Amino acid sequence: MDSQNCREVCATRGADKAASARWRPLAAAALSMSVALAPVAAAAFELPKVRVPSIFGGGEQREGEPPPPGATADCPEVFVETGAAMMRSPPDAESGSVRYQLSLGETARECIVDGDHMTIRVGIEGSAVLGAVGQPGTYGANLRVAIRRQKDDTLVSSKTYRVSASIPKGGTRGDFEVIADPITLPLMSPRAQDDYEILVGFTQGGDKPAPEKRRRGG
Repeated sequence: MDSQNCREVCATRGADKAASARWRPLAAAALSMSVALAPVAAAAFELPKVRVPSIFGGGEQREGEPPPPGATADCPEVFVETGAAMMRSPPDAESGSVRYQLSLGETARECIVDGDHMTIRVGIEGSAVLGAVGQPGTYGANLRVAIRRQKDDTLVSSKTYRVSASIPKGGTRGDFEVIADPITLPLMSPRAQDDYEILVGFTQGGDKPAPEKRRRGG
């Protein structure tokens, strides 16, 4: 390479490196924002390959491997009831007086079609975090999983599960996981997402989920 070509090529490479260096802090900032928002807007696992979500003991579908019999990506969406994504003790405590806080994290669902019915499995992961005045121990709460028929806003299934997370001595966080009992429902239209929606959230013992809901992701 002669000196004239070297100057041109090296100048181009230098400009590329400078541009890359300028973008690096922005990319890091974007990643930081994404991680910070993830627990708030975590979406239910989509099933582009019709795989079994890992929370159910499955994994990525291998190339050429057939999906589970009847599995479909047309699964009702998961929503978190407004105000039910987390709960703390005491309920209305300021940050300096909190003993612990339970929060929802990832959600997953799997849908299997059999004739004119669909069976839905829902999995939920969450965590307990110690507050300023908290102590290690096991903390629990009631978590409800419900299915609502969209055409008339009727609950067609609702069950409450007791979840708990243990925080060891010297730790500040513990995790929990719950897999709801399978729910079988009749298919009413070509798209199950238009028929039903899945509601999840912590509850203090109310008989029905709140009428408002917040989407778990975009």
